[in-house]
Amino acid sequence: MNDIVITVGSAIGSPLELVRSIKKEIACKAYILCTNQNAAKIISTSIFVDEVKLISSANEEEYVQNIKDWYERKSFNEKPILYFTYDTACFYINNNREWFEERFKICLPSTDIIKTFTQKGLAEKKAAEAGLVVPKTKILEKLDDAKLISESFNFPVILKPRATYLNNGIGFKIKVISKKDDFLSFAEKSILNGCSLLCQEFIPGGDDVSYYYLFYRAIDGSIVDNMGRKTLQSTPQGGIMAKGLVENNNELVLISRKFLNRIDYKGIGGIEYKKNNGKYYFIEMSTRLEGFYKIAEISNSPLSLVSYYDLTENKEALQKAVSSKQMDGFIYMDFITTIATRIKSHKYFKLIGELLTIVFDKKVKLNIYSRFDPKPFWLSLKTLIFK
Repeated sequence: MNDIVITVGSAIGSPLELVRSIKKEIACKAYILCTNQNAAKIISTSIFVDEVKLISSANEEEYVQNIKDWYERKSFNEKPILYFTYDTACFYINNNREWFEERFKICLPSTDIIKTFTQKGLAEKKAAEAGLVVPKTKILEKLDDAKLISESFNFPVILKPRATYLNNGIGFKIKVISKKDDFLSFAEKSILNGCSLLCQEFIPGGDDVSYYYLFYRAIDGSIVDNMGRKTLQSTPQGGIMAKGLVENNNELVLISRKFLNRIDYKGIGGIEYKKNNGKYYFIEMSTRLEGFYKIAEISNSPLSLVSYYDLTENKEALQKAVSSKQMDGFIYMDFITTIATRIKSHKYFKLIGELLTIVFDKKVKLNIYSRFDPKPFWLSLKTLIFK
């Protein structure tokens, strides 16, 4: 029996959903290697998790060595499957891939894909080369870059840290700047602080034109996917998905599958798009479980089981899992982010309506909550209220 090991940063919902989905069907053990003390405490209350290990991650060498030390204290009969929920772990483990591949079955695409798609700036260039439509993009790291952007880009522009392992203390996920003078002022301060940022022309539109595409591409090239719209984000310009609607989109399927086949992606991942003037613009891709990964599992897209059966070469079970078809109309809700977003925008009546749907609409599912495994949800809520 192949156990599962999940590398976790601060995410709670995605590792819990992976563990729950697999262990409901398979009698394996689940180990969590977590770098965040709060997340580790909450995840450890799950009845589906066998062990949570807090891993120090001050730098790559320390992080990898701590995992090696943990592994040596275990006695796995068969190679465990190693999953990922944040980019830094993907990057660090990819840099030490040979050691990990000797001891784990890793749910990770190729070295080239990890080096490219975990770093903004490189990802957009590769996506364009592989046929996707990409917003006008430039890396901002010198004053000359800022001047060129101000002269040649249409405003507003959007700024993003290039990678979690390169953020240099950058305190935001995205920042939209509408005026050139404001951009030049902010860019100068960032450059003087040693920051390297991705700058893109902002694609118009809000939550009504934001799309997600989750997938698992198997060793043989077959793809199981799940897609829909990001109906509420933590800011109107983007950010964390607070709510999502499962909705089939044949055009998005064709675009995404062609892209994944072209770059020969293997493993779990997610792509985010924004639609404008009839075109789907590539916004970003994750080479691991997205934070809103649960949306696939609640709507009959069993990416967890498909990945497990594929990596353990259980072909009969894999064929059965692959035959599952996405069920539209399900609504994913990140409970805490939804509340915070509605309060911030003073949309209290909207919030009350959404809270009522949790009770009366069976297709509304909360990120962390499971009636079979309720403790992590209630502890996360308690932690938020009393922190």
